[in-house]
Amino acid sequence: SRRLRRGLALAASAALLAHLPVTALAQSAEAFYKGKTITVLVPANPGATFDLISRAMAPYLEKYTGASTQIQNNRVIEAQNKLATSRPDGLTVVLSGHGPKEITASLFKQPGANFDWKTFTLLGRIPLSSTAIVVDKKMGWKTPADLAGKKVVMGTSAPFFEPLIAEALGWDGMRIIPGMSGSERALGIRRGEIQATSAGAAQVERDTDVLQPLVVTTRDDSGFKGIPTVEQAAVKGKEKWGRWAAAWDQVMYWSYTSPGVPADRAKFLEQALAKTSKDPDFIAAMAKLKVHLSPEFVTAEQLRAITKGIADLGESDIKEMEFAIEQKYVKQ
Repeated sequence: SRRLRRGLALAASAALLAHLPVTALAQSAEAFYKGKTITVLVPANPGATFDLISRAMAPYLEKYTGASTQIQNNRVIEAQNKLATSRPDGLTVVLSGHGPKEITASLFKQPGANFDWKTFTLLGRIPLSSTAIVVDKKMGWKTPADLAGKKVVMGTSAPFFEPLIAEALGWDGMRIIPGMSGSERALGIRRGEIQATSAGAAQVERDTDVLQPLVVTTRDDSGFKGIPTVEQAAVKGKEKWGRWAAAWDQVMYWSYTSPGVPADRAKFLEQALAKTSKDPDFIAAMAKLKVHLSPEFVTAEQLRAITKGIADLGESDIKEMEFAIEQKYVKQ
């Protein structure tokens, strides 16, 4: 009968699609993106690091997808809210996101955060982020254990990694002064107004005469060779804080797209980012920005593994983390 023939034809088509090679799917995505416009949501103001990285990546996304790009600057929560409600077509992306702030906005149910970070389609990560706790060289502190039991005033722009590291290493005497820029913190250490701060490798290079790195969130042989990670240095019973600090920095500068994007388009975008990470001109552009790159492109699958521990956090862990970050160490 006609109905039977139609059913057999549909079954045959489904079987054929199931056995199509990945290259065929990629070609389909390639055809979709050719001539389209990808909106790049930047969760930062123009000129910020996340903006500079996004703008540096955009031409290579064009090069390897055949699409053009359009940059939109937003505040952190606004970018994620827009992405959460965008069409699931793979034409809206975040190329360089502040993973820690974006995820905690969702986890801590911050006002205005109308998105669930776990629904975003992960694409990968190109830059390497490694945050060090650095101290005034004049203090003579050489190891993380040297700060245990000490009263230490630490400057920061906004508390995040500092409280997590303090919890992991038993720095109960640490107090944080928020609202300080990087240059203000370096000057504060030179003046003896604060004894410590958090910093990336570029700032330590600029102020190497006064800053002594003690511990780092993730291993970085190019920027902080020989400096122990917080996971390695965590005191007994506090290991989870070291794992959390490492996981947060591994989602810094992550790339992702809208919830529900078809798998072939997500894979095509991921492959475009992987090619970007190896492009000599892009590597040179990142070097000019003093942005360190991961030794290997971090794939979407690897990102999912990195974020699993965060996704599995229970309510008590979330509340404990929120209290440590937002209240416990902030100097009143």
